[in-house]
Amino acid sequence: MRYRTLFSLWISVAALMFVAVSGNAQNAQVSKLKQARTHTQSVSRDATFTCTYGFTTGSGATYLYYCLSVNGTFEYFQSPVGVEMLSPGGYNDGYEGYGICDFSNDNQYYDYNYGDSGNWGSPSTVTNTASEVKIERTTSDGLWTLTQTVTKEAGPPPYAKVVMALKNNSGITKDAYLIRYAEMIPDSGTTTAENYDGSLDSAWGYNSYSDASSNGADVYGMILQNVESPTPSSDVLFWEGYAQDVITGPPPCNPAEYYDGTLTNVSGSAELLYFVELAKEKTVTVTMKYSGF
Repeated sequence: MRYRTLFSLWISVAALMFVAVSGNAQNAQVSKLKQARTHTQSVSRDATFTCTYGFTTGSGATYLYYCLSVNGTFEYFQSPVGVEMLSPGGYNDGYEGYGICDFSNDNQYYDYNYGDSGNWGSPSTVTNTASEVKIERTTSDGLWTLTQTVTKEAGPPPYAKVVMALKNNSGITKDAYLIRYAEMIPDSGTTTAENYDGSLDSAWGYNSYSDASSNGADVYGMILQNVESPTPSSDVLFWEGYAQDVITGPPPCNPAEYYDGTLTNVSGSAELLYFVELAKEKTVTVTMKYSGF
């Protein structure tokens, strides 16, 4: 069941439970998420900016090009033609990736391409075709396997469909956060003109017309959006999008640490968070997309 506007997450050492609330559901959830334990991110040599799997479709307004690393992180995302959303100016420095927080042992696993948690096994490319790549990766402790399938979809508008299947390999039921994150930089010109926000289903960054027109920025944006019900839906207690006031990825066990409401004229980023509950040896699948707007 999806808990949308009526419930907020309470996190305690002893238990997890939902209670009815009034007012802004996102702010209520964030206030509880911020009580989670703070973690320090580390950097591992396993993280990479190297572009390995590239995909292209369309032309002009329906053009889409993106490229992924062997780890399944996006390195470039251009749509429409000439508008780079992750690495403007051709620099291979766009920050994007994924994370997991395991509530049972307080472990966190992430790969944000500029650095990772150092507790992943080597990635395995399951399939690679002209339209799709499927990458599987298991944590070094063997407790979780994340399988990502990224498919190009022609427009209008074109988009990259991202399917993330998370398997609990352990012998017990586990609660976890599953996160997708991106530093969206829609060719922001000579000065910062970026804006960020989130909703129940999406998180995005964009250049507003009034700010971008004064400094040569492209008036475009990029959105990360949940597009299908999770499978099985009963294993995902909620999902939500957040804006961050930093360019780096969120600590998976404290995903709202850098949440600061609607952001204007800042360097920021965005994340889509899923709260899952998985029985032993069970898999949950979530589906989202990246697209320009």
